[in-house]
Amino acid sequence: MIRPLLLCALLLFSGLSEAKIAAGQPAPDNLGKNAKTGAEVKLGDYAGKIVVLHFWANWCDYCYKTLNVMEHLQDQLGSAGVQVISIAVKDDARLVNKITAEIPDLTMISSVDKTGQVLESFGDDYLPNIWVIGRDGKVIAQGGVKDDEELKAAVKKIESVIKAK
Repeated sequence: MIRPLLLCALLLFSGLSEAKIAAGQPAPDNLGKNAKTGAEVKLGDYAGKIVVLHFWANWCDYCYKTLNVMEHLQDQLGSAGVQVISIAVKDDARLVNKITAEIPDLTMISSVDKTGQVLESFGDDYLPNIWVIGRDGKVIAQGGVKDDEELKAAVKKIESVIKAK
């Protein structure tokens, strides 16, 4: 009798670490290291702003397209209190800097999640992936982006959040 209960408890608790963070829950504070400076990037440093987290990787072809859209979003909404943080998953800073150097006048923050632990802390593994964090540090919305339609929908969602706040 104890073995089945122990197994059920282990399965229950192992699933908790893999569950996505739901809307309304606090987002993790650690967002990797700044690709240019190596400094820790913390969500708490952007308290009072709406933060758009964009997870991507260099091996993900569609991710390149989303990088330019995220930079455009930062350009358009930065003055409205939005900070875009683009987080390269399982990449190194030199490669990330080489890729982002192709984006003229980069204003979004480029971060590196070298081990993948930042993405794991959000309970997700899909790339590219966009999370919207409210001014209070809680998740507003999140979703994977696999095509242009989903990318447009994500941008519209972010814009609606700005207008609503």
